[in-house]
Amino acid sequence: MSFFPEFARTSAVLALAATLSACAGSSGPGVGEEDLMPRLAGNEEALKDISARERAHLQLIATNLVATLVQIPEMRPATATLQFNKPQSAYGNAVIRALEDAGFGMQMVSADQGQHFVSYSKSLSETESGTITDYALAVGKIQLSREYTVDGNGVFPSSLLEISGTEHIADIELADNIFAEQGGDGMVFISGAQRQGTPDPTLRASTVDVREFDQLPQDKRTPQESVFNEARQRFFEIDARRQAPDLDRYVKHRRTVLIFDDNQTQMMGSANKQAVRLLVREFDDKDIMVIKACLDADGRDQASMNRAIRVEEELAGHGVPTESAYIAPCARASYRHASDNSPTPVELVHYRPR
Repeated sequence: MSFFPEFARTSAVLALAATLSACAGSSGPGVGEEDLMPRLAGNEEALKDISARERAHLQLIATNLVATLVQIPEMRPATATLQFNKPQSAYGNAVIRALEDAGFGMQMVSADQGQHFVSYSKSLSETESGTITDYALAVGKIQLSREYTVDGNGVFPSSLLEISGTEHIADIELADNIFAEQGGDGMVFISGAQRQGTPDPTLRASTVDVREFDQLPQDKRTPQESVFNEARQRFFEIDARRQAPDLDRYVKHRRTVLIFDDNQTQMMGSANKQAVRLLVREFDDKDIMVIKACLDADGRDQASMNRAIRVEEELAGHGVPTESAYIAPCARASYRHASDNSPTPVELVHYRPR
């Protein structure tokens, strides 16, 4: 008689353990083949031979390198079209997919053709600290490379990120927080960027401690798209903090007001795009464009900064240089409340030298 209650309890425990195991497996590390497959032209066979965990590692590495690339002025996704060959490796798939997700225009070519041809490489080394792998990414003359190593279930940087082909590295911030989300028992890795082969006395490098409690389930980790959006936004925020133009030296030539449908959207719509096209038709090399989007004088209005960045990217797509477009600081507009989600104006003013 006592067998059945004990059997029931044992069965319940086993069922609970199986459920917990299934839940842990569903949130564990690993990404599907579709997450690394380029939309334009991918290589399915190259992704079938590796595990979901290895695919997750490659996605992190590609995200880390491409998030650095988009902060280089010469490599703004709004203005650069990249040329590439069909990838022949899993790493190649990860790189091309990351470039697509970062917003670059992509053009498949049959050879190493084009000003912004994409090349990449992966090489292994056996060292006294274990096996490390150097991953490189080059777009035209700009080259990035960094060493990574697998520790436990995660992959982590094991060197500074080296950059060549550009002078603009001082303001770059690496997307290294994505590695901490893997968790690690006392794992420490180095974070920082330096010019390739050139000692830098002003180098800013740090170490990042990774603990077990940093670990997040795979579906809770920072999405690749968010990493790229933050990197692009950082570029424009730094650009907006540069010295403001002296408007006394300019006269207002034309002005237009763009209307966004609500306070959160970054979708410009066809009417706004047409208004920008009409405005830039008369743009000359010495002119400037001032974008007035922020209506929150008492704090940082992130939504308005996103809209301003969207407008600046639209201008860049029409050939207006970054140095000729300026995001104006916040201006008080007490008639709008933070909760107001009505259609939102962005003023775009075209100035010409006196």
